[in-house]
Amino acid sequence: MKTIKNLLKTTLFAGLAITAVSCSKNENNPNPVGGDKVYALGIGVTTSTATTNYVVQASDLMNGKITVSGNGLLQIGYRDYAFGGSTFYSIGGLGVTDVNTMTLDATNKLATKTGLTFDIANDQFIDVDGTGKTMLGISSPSSPTVGLNAKFYTVDIASNTVTTRGEVPMNSIHPSKQDWLFSSGMQVRGGQLFQTYYPVNYTTYDTKNTDTNYVAIYSYPSFKLEKVIKDTRTGPSGAFNTRSGLFKTESGDLYTISNSSYANGYSQSTKPAGILKINAGTTEFDKDYYFNTDAAANGGKIAHAIYIGNGKLFAAVTTVAPTLADKWADNNLRYAIVDLNTKTITRIANAPVFKGEGARSFAALLDEGKIYTAITLNGVTNIYQTDIATATATKGAEIEGSFLGGIARLK
Repeated sequence: MKTIKNLLKTTLFAGLAITAVSCSKNENNPNPVGGDKVYALGIGVTTSTATTNYVVQASDLMNGKITVSGNGLLQIGYRDYAFGGSTFYSIGGLGVTDVNTMTLDATNKLATKTGLTFDIANDQFIDVDGTGKTMLGISSPSSPTVGLNAKFYTVDIASNTVTTRGEVPMNSIHPSKQDWLFSSGMQVRGGQLFQTYYPVNYTTYDTKNTDTNYVAIYSYPSFKLEKVIKDTRTGPSGAFNTRSGLFKTESGDLYTISNSSYANGYSQSTKPAGILKINAGTTEFDKDYYFNTDAAANGGKIAHAIYIGNGKLFAAVTTVAPTLADKWADNNLRYAIVDLNTKTITRIANAPVFKGEGARSFAALLDEGKIYTAITLNGVTNIYQTDIATATATKGAEIEGSFLGGIARLK
C-alpha cells in the first residue's frame, strides 16, 4: 500500500496522467459485450508518477485478458467504487468530489451520467437495503480545518439525485481535544443508522486510542445522533478507508470488525483483533459474544471483508502478525471465509498469500455462489474466483492494469 503522502502525491498527478495507457479515440464507447452477463470493473494503472483510473466492462472474468486499451472510460483523479440498483458508481476522493454514475444502455454498453457531487470527499456509499432504490452516503471532513460536521445524505438511484441531507457535529460524536474521527463502516437497520469509527490524529495519523470499540447510532433518515456505545474488549473497528468495520446479517444482527493492524495504518495495537455483536432489535453490544480472530485457527487480523450471507464474511486475513515495520503495508494476506456464528475461519484453498490494495474498499463481488476478486503477484494482476461451497479458488483472467479497485455485475 502507498503511504498517505504518496496517495496524495499520486492524486495531484492523476489528472495529468491521461496518456498512461493508450485508449481509443472512442473511449466513451467501450467494446460491445456479448453473452448473458456484463461486469463493470474499476481498474487502476500506476506509473512512477501517477495512478490513472478507468472503468471497463467485460463478459468473461475467467479467460483471456481484461484491458483498458480501447475499452476504458477514463476517470479523473482518485476513484473508489460502489454498486446499487444495476448502477456502478465511480466516486471521487482525495480532493475530487464528483461521482460518475454508470449503467448499461440498450446495446449493453456502459453509459455515464454526471451531476451527482458531494460537498466533500465521500467516506462510504451503500445500498441502504439491497433493493436498488436508495444509496446512503457519508462525508466526514478529514480535519477541523476542512469542516466541523459529518454530512449524511440519501440518493435516489433512479433519478441520480440527493433526496435528503443531514449534518452532525463531529465533536458530538467523539468529543476529544486529542483525536479526530475517521468513519470505518455503516449499516441501516430499521429506523436507525449505525456507524463504526476510530479516533486518529488527523496530522500524523497516529492512533493513540486503541482500547475501545465505538459505534455511533443515529435516527434514519433524519440523521440525528442518538447515542454512542462502547466496548473495551476490542479496539476500534475497521481501518483507514477500508470500509470493513461493520456488517449486517439477514436477521438484523450487526457485527463490528476490529483489527488495530499496523499494516492498515494503526500506530499501536493494544487489544487482540476481534469481532463483537449487536443483536437484532438492540442498541448495545452483546456481552456474551466475543470472537478473537487473532487466536482462532487460521486466524489473524481481518483487513478487508464483504458479507456473503448466512452469517459469513469473505475476508482477507493476515497470515503473519504485523509489526510496526509493516505500517501501511497491507501485506501477508490470504483469503478466508469467516463464520460469525461458529466463530471459525476457513482459508481458501489454491489462493496465494498476497499484498492488498490498502486504503480502499474491498473489490470483491458475490455472484451466483462465487466470489470474484483480484490478486497481483510479480507485477501481474489476475481475477480469482472462489467457490463458497468448497472454499476453493481458481485463477482467472489477467487484468492489464496495476490493481482492481471495484467490481460489479450490471447484467
